[in-house]
Amino acid sequence: MDSNGTRFALIKGGHDFRTPRRDCGWNPVMGAFTLARQDQPRLPRLDPARTLELWRGATPYVLDDHGQIGRLSTDRRSFECSLRWPGDNWQPVRATAEGGVGVDAAAVTLDPVDAPAGTTFTDLHLGGSGLVALPFSNGTDKHGLLLTHLRRRWQVSCTLKFAPVRAWVDGEDRVWVAGKETLGLCRGAPLPQPYTPRDDRFEPVEINPDPLRLLWEQKLPEHGGLMALAAGDETLMLLVQDTLTAGAQLLLTRPLSTTPDATFTPYPIPVELPQATDIACLGRNQVLLLLPFEEGKRRDQERDCPVLLLTRSHSRLAPPMTLLQPERWPRRSEAGIRFVRHRDNAPRTLTEEGVVPLYRLAQARFPHQASAVLTLPLDSGTPGTVWHRLYLEARIPPGCRIEVEAQAFEVWHDRPRVWEKQPAPAWLPIPSELPFAEGVLTPVPEREGLFEVLLQRANGSVRDLAGRYLRLRLTLCGDGRHTPEIHAIRAWYPRFSWQSHFLPGHFHQQESLPATTPEEPEAANGADLRERLLACFEGMMTPIEDRIAAAETLLYPGATPASFLPWLAGMNATCLPKHWPEPRQRRWLAQQGDLQRQRGTFGGICRALDIITDGGVGRGEVVPVELFRLRRTLATILGISMDDASHPLTLGTGQSGNSLVGETLILADDNAREFLALFAPELAKGQLERNA
Repeated sequence: MDSNGTRFALIKGGHDFRTPRRDCGWNPVMGAFTLARQDQPRLPRLDPARTLELWRGATPYVLDDHGQIGRLSTDRRSFECSLRWPGDNWQPVRATAEGGVGVDAAAVTLDPVDAPAGTTFTDLHLGGSGLVALPFSNGTDKHGLLLTHLRRRWQVSCTLKFAPVRAWVDGEDRVWVAGKETLGLCRGAPLPQPYTPRDDRFEPVEINPDPLRLLWEQKLPEHGGLMALAAGDETLMLLVQDTLTAGAQLLLTRPLSTTPDATFTPYPIPVELPQATDIACLGRNQVLLLLPFEEGKRRDQERDCPVLLLTRSHSRLAPPMTLLQPERWPRRSEAGIRFVRHRDNAPRTLTEEGVVPLYRLAQARFPHQASAVLTLPLDSGTPGTVWHRLYLEARIPPGCRIEVEAQAFEVWHDRPRVWEKQPAPAWLPIPSELPFAEGVLTPVPEREGLFEVLLQRANGSVRDLAGRYLRLRLTLCGDGRHTPEIHAIRAWYPRFSWQSHFLPGHFHQQESLPATTPEEPEAANGADLRERLLACFEGMMTPIEDRIAAAETLLYPGATPASFLPWLAGMNATCLPKHWPEPRQRRWLAQQGDLQRQRGTFGGICRALDIITDGGVGRGEVVPVELFRLRRTLATILGISMDDASHPLTLGTGQSGNSLVGETLILADDNAREFLALFAPELAKGQLERNA
């Protein structure tokens, strides 16, 4: 609500911009209402039986940060790499085997990354921080997962209860392993430094608190065969064969959460599409399929990859759907029928020239014009509401335009057939009419930013657009290569009339609003012309008044614009490091009162460290210790020789006598007897202490 009491209805997102039209609609990638692309992907159509035959013999490839290509050997017994393609000198990848490192650095050796005896690798994937997942199996009773880190050069393995087929390493170094009927989540790593237990000192109960292990298993929905596995930032996807329709495929999706009871959602792939051998996630709801090239004379003629949009209806009874997107993702050539995986999760293919990233064809084709009626009704809740104006956050490229038509009526089931064409949207030199709000787009004169439309009828002596409900019809016009974009629309109502509030009564509108707009041209009367003229000035002055009325927003660290943060910090007698991210700066300013009140205390230091580490103290990653907890470690344990070489806390690495010691090792009179009884009963003096 603005300073005049006018409020607005917001139209933003795919739900608000929904329309039955196919030539325009909400684009989730661009986050805007646009013309729909009309590109027709040129898809290869290989025989399904031949596709499955090639898929069974396909070799998985990965690409590291230095351009080296990794693959499984021909016998799938080892992991090897090459500096160039085609690789004429494949070398085995080497890493330190688990338990094969001594304390002496000179004894460190690197072993080839091979499958355990009697097994072969079933898949290969690179992701996370440089972690390579290699599931292995002998096909009967020996199954497991081998992990190797390309940067840290270690390798560890764990056993699995099921035969793995595909593996995926997500951004948090969690490994998702899928079998024919089971999905499992594995996680863990070896210690960062080698550790050798000794009998003459205290040892932890569990040397490695986070070893590689299988956390849980989940049964997969019934399917005809697992073919591919991929994941995005939030979703895990499996490409499987459909059991109901011969030759059809399904996409099984689940949230990328660590709970084993997450629900799978099946998305059927259109039957008219050829068999795919691999998938890649382009976003939360978009999947790129890899189709093998045709053989023979037509091998290089059709070489696009289809893109599917995963959608769900608002009705719970409607099944999920996949829609083929009119986009072209052409491949240069084909040297492999699986995507080459990299840590950035971008789609790459193996061509005759090497690994090449896959991009959408930039030169798009759009219809020249498309109109759509927004099915979402705008309800003011009050009969006779005079709808004021529209603000559009939009981008209008050269050669394009946006046309707006509107209807206002009282009864939803009695809508008029005539649409009132509105004036062309006018560009405004402000990011948003809302006080201190940053718009979605950067203002570019006449092309991009905030546009305004004063709602009115196209004809008649009184041209107010009045009624309880408002409907909008948007017409997007382009040049065939570009499209207008509407990111959000705000419809303001009711109109605050300067004429009615500030001018004498004889200047007010004396005529009533006609039920329908006259068909013949009719000039507006003086009161109506004056009303719309004053509304133009009101549109410039109201945002200024709103900024004044909402000036207190500048004093709230969570709401003030980013450019005002240094000014607000100066008012609080503090300064903000420029390299801090914006959320940390806002949190620091929001807690300045508590920080000043606790300045110099242990609580204040904990609070400051928690802000600087982005919650590290609250998560337990950073543990501040007060000064009285610092003790000389050589004086805390009785009855044991505390030379540095055999010290249970420093392990031969101590450089000073001070060390962080927990409360359980600081002796007091209350627990001295218990300590002596546990560790040194022969030091007890007297019968009572010996009995204790």
